[in-house]
Amino acid sequence: MIIGVIGGGVIGEAIARSLASSGYDVVVSEKRAGRVRELKDMGLNVIMDNRAAVKQADIAILCVKPKDVENVLSEVYEEVRGKILISVAAAVPISFLKKLAPHAKIVRAMPNLAIIVRESFTAYSVDAEISQEDLKVVVEILSAFGRAERVEETYMDAITALSGCAPAYVALIAEAMMYAGLGVGLERDLALRIAAQAMIGTGKLILEGGKAPHQICAMVTTPGGVTIEGLFELEGFPIRHAFMKAIKAAAEKSRKISSLFTGEQAKT
Repeated sequence: MIIGVIGGGVIGEAIARSLASSGYDVVVSEKRAGRVRELKDMGLNVIMDNRAAVKQADIAILCVKPKDVENVLSEVYEEVRGKILISVAAAVPISFLKKLAPHAKIVRAMPNLAIIVRESFTAYSVDAEISQEDLKVVVEILSAFGRAERVEETYMDAITALSGCAPAYVALIAEAMMYAGLGVGLERDLALRIAAQAMIGTGKLILEGGKAPHQICAMVTTPGGVTIEGLFELEGFPIRHAFMKAIKAAAEKSRKISSLFTGEQAKT
């Protein structure tokens, strides 16, 4: 199976490298000469022709900015006919993709930057023309990025705000913890490793250990201990409220972008 990745930006590169390392035959289409050289230096098969990439591919993955979707799909209109088209263009709905590529079988997916280390959460929705056999292929491909889960498309803007943006939110916490480590006398790299490993470990406690966040807090916290002293200080700041506001604002932004493609007013 040959997979054509249209767009060699950060996410396109991550997708191509993950698929290549999983044994897929991947061809990347990228128009910027400098970027083409960079991708080739990584060992990827890169060409500068979108139509040629899609023509030779069995499945196409669209990794371009939302504003470029219409031009790219107009360009590969014939080449994508009858093929599975997976779009990771944020906030672009299936209905708009279907309008531009009516003879393709459309999948809308929202991964995040953790594709780079194959630990992304990738939500996806499909159009009515995706068969059960097609779905098996799609799940296999998306699982190369990390965890894949099918959702109703109406959830996609919220998932974009939470999951798509999550690496930035979590990186902000990691940086704050690193500086806190510096403040209590730890070396920078050591503090950052501790913070990052704590995130990995806590994530696994939730996903693999079946522990709820409040259970983890209770397990770590003892009467008159060190953890409760730190938690007491944290409760003096509206941390939960800040995250809720941030994700709500990001979801509203995603809905606003989506409305540009559907012609509807964004819901608040």
